[in-house]
Amino acid sequence: MTSSAPRSAVTAALALCVGALAAAQDAAPADEAALRARIGEITVADVAWRQIPWKTCLLDGLATARREKKPLLYWCQIDRPFDDTRC
Repeated sequence: MTSSAPRSAVTAALALCVGALAAAQDAAPADEAALRARIGEITVADVAWRQIPWKTCLLDGLATARREKKPLLYWCQIDRPFDDTRC
C-alpha cells in the first residue's frame, strides 16, 4: 500500500463530512416559525397512545380498570441514577 492510499481515504472521508454538513445546514429551518412548520409536517396527528385516558392516580386507575373489566398497566419511574445502590 502506498502512502497516497491513506491520504485518498482521508480526503474522501473529509469530502463526505463537508458535504453532509452543508446539506444539514441547508435543511435547517431559518427561524422559529419555519421550525414549527417543519415539526407540524412530520408530526402524526392521530396516534393511538394519545387516545388512552391515562390516569395519574393509582386508585383512580384501579377503579376504572375494575369498572370496565380491563387490565391495568402500572408504570412507575423513579428519578434516581442507574448506579444508585439504595434500591
